[in-house]
Amino acid sequence: MLNRRSALLVALLLILGTGCGKKEDTPPKTRLTGRVILPADTIIPGPMVGRVLGPEINGRTLPFNGVPVQGFSSIIALEGGQHLVLQDNGFGTLANSPDVPLQWFHFRLNMTGDAEAPGSVELENVTFITDPQLHLVESPPGGRLTGAHLDPESFVGLDDGTFWIGDEFGPALIHVNAQGQVMSPAVDIPVVPELQSYGRGLQILMTPDHPSLRHQAEADHMANLPRSGGIEGLALTPDGNFIYASVEKAMVEDPTRTRRVILQFDPATGAFTGQYKLYQVDGPDVSIASLEAVNNTVMLVLERDGGEGEKALIKRIYRVDLDDDVLTKTLACDLMDIHDDSGFTSLEDGAIGLGPSYSFPYVTPECLLVLDDHTLLVVNDNNYPMSSGRRPPHTPDDNEFIRLHLEQSLRP
Repeated sequence: MLNRRSALLVALLLILGTGCGKKEDTPPKTRLTGRVILPADTIIPGPMVGRVLGPEINGRTLPFNGVPVQGFSSIIALEGGQHLVLQDNGFGTLANSPDVPLQWFHFRLNMTGDAEAPGSVELENVTFITDPQLHLVESPPGGRLTGAHLDPESFVGLDDGTFWIGDEFGPALIHVNAQGQVMSPAVDIPVVPELQSYGRGLQILMTPDHPSLRHQAEADHMANLPRSGGIEGLALTPDGNFIYASVEKAMVEDPTRTRRVILQFDPATGAFTGQYKLYQVDGPDVSIASLEAVNNTVMLVLERDGGEGEKALIKRIYRVDLDDDVLTKTLACDLMDIHDDSGFTSLEDGAIGLGPSYSFPYVTPECLLVLDDHTLLVVNDNNYPMSSGRRPPHTPDDNEFIRLHLEQSLRP
């Protein structure tokens, strides 16, 4: 049995070895205070997509004669209930999404807070992401970018009307204007000094889908990040001075499989500052799905496992202060443990997580927005038509917007 001194030493070594402690408080109570649904089968006019999938997935026939409104990866609030929602590359990989146009959606979101009239979400318009000056690719038709070029997983809007987008493929940061046009070459993500011994001789992070690797036969052996392991979260500080970028997965050769990186980026110079933090997720197969700023140093980190439906276990939002030498995680919200005491949902045969004990059993809850010190907006990426977490096994998931009230304030 360990004596008191030995026990304290072990605890200290565990914290120093992982780079991130975890405050084990009683899980805070979270209440559902609003919920609106955009049906899974929402499709807008556009090119036929999904030619390399199918011919049938979860009862849906492919290709689609239009573009499914899905793949929500990041959200920005505007005034008057207006929101911009970024779409990822389409169907999940470079290989299966060459016909999916990259875009973000402009929604009008109305959450009344009344379970009898829960509100609505309406699509106002769409902005395409294009590269007319060919900063990223050699010759896309008309400069139009598709899911074979980028995997946009997060974005933030600056006061000058431009946006920075986090690309998972490279990974990289992409600067675009209000019309979605790429303004400059991609900014690669540096390998931080503490992890350079796992960089495979590279000074930047690269997945096998990095533009310089994706056509090489040995890409998997050259890359230092796994496929779909790049930038997943971006958070703009309220003062506008910095953007923080979170890397979704561990480097291929990093022996600490729970270690993730959050890097500081200066939008004024268009470069990383060299400041970073190491963050510990709750398990080796857990990803950082989103990052959001509470204030200039306090961040929310959304962690998720790869499970959906009954296999969904880790869908958690933690609070950390980047000013701390060693990050300490405090649980802000468990998305698998939400109280629906206002009756926004009701029990349903075959459905998971509806009723008084509400949960968010989607494989990828990705959009995270702070509305105030006690309120969050969370939206899932429904991975249409593949994912079926709410009504398994063969019903494609809807796009679900939920408003949550937190018992504990997000501010320390």
